[in-house]
Amino acid sequence: MKTPVRDNYYLIKNEKEYQELIKTPRNKFKGDRIRMVISKRNKKMRELLSERCYFNGDKKIEGKEYVEFHYFLRKYTYLYLSKKEDSQIAKKIFEERGNWRPYNPKKDKNRVDFMFTDLDYKYDKRLFKIKSLLKNAVMKDNYNMTNKDLLYKELEKIPSARKYLVFNYSVDSSNIDYKKIEKLFQKYKVMIFKPVGGAAGLGIEVFDDFDIFFKYCESNKSFAKYKEWVLQEYIIDLMLIDGKKFHIRGYYLVHQEKKYLMGEGRIILAEEGYKQGDYENKKIHDTHTLGSEKYVRYYPKDLKNSKKIQNQLEILFSLVGKVDKYFKCFTESKDCYQLFGFDVMITDDYQVKLIEINSGPGVPNLHIPFGKKLFENQLKLMVDTIFPPKNKIDEDSGFAQVY
Repeated sequence: MKTPVRDNYYLIKNEKEYQELIKTPRNKFKGDRIRMVISKRNKKMRELLSERCYFNGDKKIEGKEYVEFHYFLRKYTYLYLSKKEDSQIAKKIFEERGNWRPYNPKKDKNRVDFMFTDLDYKYDKRLFKIKSLLKNAVMKDNYNMTNKDLLYKELEKIPSARKYLVFNYSVDSSNIDYKKIEKLFQKYKVMIFKPVGGAAGLGIEVFDDFDIFFKYCESNKSFAKYKEWVLQEYIIDLMLIDGKKFHIRGYYLVHQEKKYLMGEGRIILAEEGYKQGDYENKKIHDTHTLGSEKYVRYYPKDLKNSKKIQNQLEILFSLVGKVDKYFKCFTESKDCYQLFGFDVMITDDYQVKLIEINSGPGVPNLHIPFGKKLFENQLKLMVDTIFPPKNKIDEDSGFAQVY
């Protein structure tokens, strides 16, 4: 067996040395992994080990630069936390990779390789003591892109992004400029009003009359719940599906400074056929029906001219990538990524219009085929590249890097 270069690190120069090392009896090693270093200039071995081992970053030993990899002498561990009843489906997906097992609190001593949590668990303090190599949550929520107001303000600074936006006006509930807003109604006729901190369609109203808007602000208790609002141009000339208004819920994944766009999404329809007017009828104008598959179609297969739309989405989200440059991890996580959901609408001349981006992406259960595919795509893009699977897995994640 090769002599450790220092503190249980083994210097590997070629594949033969690598094979000899991993075939050595496991009782010859300390801990649960073999720590290997290769010269930073050894491109061939870097590529080979990145396909077989866990990459642990750069390392300097006695003034020389190396790249560090870990060969695990055990199965990788995962912690899957969701209030949805789909943990058994997730378990099967991990088992298909051949080298994963569930996290065991007693055996693993507050250390896990991959932690996956849905939004219900993101700020669960019980999890803060568990150290993870990879987690599916970035540190904070107050990024510019998830703020309905700041997202638009940042994109408006980029000339090529403006065609993907509708007019957006900030409203402070404690200091409203009604004269300004009355002029906006004269120009845009119909406007949508929504709280900056709202989600899932809560608090959203549509107005086609300034006087009705004024009465709402002066007397409605819902308005007082939020300080920051946006008044947005309402898109009249919409593309329709089955005669109904819809929006596309797409998925955008961030990992440090890299940004990825998934090529598929969900199309969420309103309950009733579209018509201009009757704006208080949410069954016509509200497309936040994510809880029912009855009103769901799928992008791109259920949308005509989807190639033209996808080209616009890729350009748009390459620009969104400039809004927040880097995403940090929680202190207990060495590495992290997060999936965001975004909503866009399409005009009747196939122009994409960005509505908002959400930290809560509205992910369907794993027993729904698209929900399972969305989860598996995250594993292919992020987890399989960091923790190479033992069994062969289709590498197409459905995500494309846009920034």
